[in-house]
Amino acid sequence: MSKNYIPEIQGLRTLAALLVAVYHIWFNSVSGGVDIFFVVSAYFIAHTLNKYETLSWKQISSYYSKTLRRLLPTALTVFCFTCIIILIATPFVSYKMEIKNAFSTFFFIENWYLASSGSNYLRQSESKSLFQQFWSLSVQVQLYICIPILYLFAKKLEITFNLKNVVTTVLIAVFTCSFTYSFYFTSLFPEWVYFDTFARTWEFTAGLLLYHLGEKLRLSRRSATLLNLLAVVAIISFGLYWGQNYALPGLVALIPVLSACVIIITSKSLYFSILKWRGLTSLGDYSFAFYLWHWPIYLLLFQYTDMNVNSHLLGLSVILSSAILAYVSTKYIEAPLRRNSAFINSDKKTYGFSAGSMIAPGLLIVCIFSVFSFYEKPSLKALSSFYKNRDISLIPNNALFPHGTVIKQDMRESYFNNCEQNMQNNSVVECEYGNKESDITIALVGGSHAAQWLSPLKEIALEQGFKIHLMIKSACSLVSSTDRDYKPTQSCLIWNKNLQKRLIELNPNIVITTVTRNGPKGERIPDGYLESWQHIKDNLPNTNIVGIRDNPWFKFDPPLCLEVNGPKECSISRTTFYNDEKVMPILGKHINVLLDFSKQFCPDDRCSTVLENGLIKFKDKHHLTKSYALLLKPILKEGMQM
Repeated sequence: MSKNYIPEIQGLRTLAALLVAVYHIWFNSVSGGVDIFFVVSAYFIAHTLNKYETLSWKQISSYYSKTLRRLLPTALTVFCFTCIIILIATPFVSYKMEIKNAFSTFFFIENWYLASSGSNYLRQSESKSLFQQFWSLSVQVQLYICIPILYLFAKKLEITFNLKNVVTTVLIAVFTCSFTYSFYFTSLFPEWVYFDTFARTWEFTAGLLLYHLGEKLRLSRRSATLLNLLAVVAIISFGLYWGQNYALPGLVALIPVLSACVIIITSKSLYFSILKWRGLTSLGDYSFAFYLWHWPIYLLLFQYTDMNVNSHLLGLSVILSSAILAYVSTKYIEAPLRRNSAFINSDKKTYGFSAGSMIAPGLLIVCIFSVFSFYEKPSLKALSSFYKNRDISLIPNNALFPHGTVIKQDMRESYFNNCEQNMQNNSVVECEYGNKESDITIALVGGSHAAQWLSPLKEIALEQGFKIHLMIKSACSLVSSTDRDYKPTQSCLIWNKNLQKRLIELNPNIVITTVTRNGPKGERIPDGYLESWQHIKDNLPNTNIVGIRDNPWFKFDPPLCLEVNGPKECSISRTTFYNDEKVMPILGKHINVLLDFSKQFCPDDRCSTVLENGLIKFKDKHHLTKSYALLLKPILKEGMQM
């Protein structure tokens, strides 16, 4: 295959960037655009590295220098803009999250931070970060560093031992290992694997192999044109179904990856291709900048502002403003630096300038952290004081409490001291609270919605003299099987089997757990709940089941909504969540004692997220704040008849 300029690649880059933005804005889905970027980027890497018969460290250094000139100017421009936006327009509730994401982005490890956040159940309900789009650049930078070194040693092996096709063989081995890893673990740990560099390496390697092996493929013009058209259709439509319903980057990621490969392979044998349209090819050079710009602008308009503007008009404004900023930053910042003769002729000058250019974004991170610390310290002190005296009259007028900088920390202690099992493991983690010498034993079991009642229950236990055994697993209820609407993970089901054994050993006087949960049409009782209750009755006839009716689930993040929109806009109708006629008769038959806080959560048929005095009820979309749970202690105590 000729390695000359291929206009379809430019058109493909533009299409991929546009699809990423369109699917984010209008479909809330992944588009496969990032997967395409990986293939195209790798193809260009192979093109650059194969210019040389042999590779040396000097040539590798030259490649790194060229890559820095191409990526860093735009990336740092968008990074600094995002930091300034955080200081000017972002609510305090997002500061701590943004500091962590900014730090991770600064060191090009954003993908690993997001992987760890995605596997942390409570972080999943946080608002999205303004830096989140940098995860793919982090993956690229990590591979930009590793791939030239891989080529260097592979080519040295070819020369040293007079071997052929060592580079291709090594690439095939890397592709096979990475694809197998991605295929196997995507279904098990999708939140982690999506951002995992090694799980994405096969997509890069596909682009590298395409360069080395694509020359051997020959197609007629008719076949090439048809395949090219089908590949474009597959790319455009990918996010409508596959991107929404399947975890990436597993087997389904082959669709955008192979489509990109087909477009490149067929590019020299076409009658026509829509990707050759000048409107697409001329914008290819701005696709990288457009991708970086669209995300903070999108979140700024859709997540952090309260504008009464048609969402389609807002979406179009995101596209237009991102395109303008991409053009300006590419033409007036990236291009002059990338083409600067002093940098082109001196790797040292490029490295020195790159290091110096990191100072400004580093200082901006320090500024954000300083502002956060200024508000966090007194807010933590006020929160700690509230836990002790619970005097809601001390909350300042027209103020939200807890303060946005600490609202995400307003939760039970078991989350912070390793007393809850994570989403991946299935062994039972157990902690004891209350009077540990007592013969009266209560087992508080299930998921985080059960655990959020630990704080008031622990105080009741100390007052009444009983012992609490806490056995909690993130994103996992007390359940024995799956049904159509609730499909717990295999890890959750295994954990429940282990929990059943432990409960039989413990033989508690009372088992406390949540007995309803959110479903497609609001509150419901999964079949697996009924099975787990029956198991307790059959094996522990002297154990009473105390069921806690679940709290409302919101489609928005209450603390963020309250800071941006105010209390009036941050509530839902009671009937949006609660289904009294469906669940109450079932609960009456199967549960010994029902604790129903729906009247507290939803007074006057509205499920509010804040009390009149400003105390926030929910720390995220469906978890109570510890502060509010403590205020409900008297009702909890009375309901348990203690």
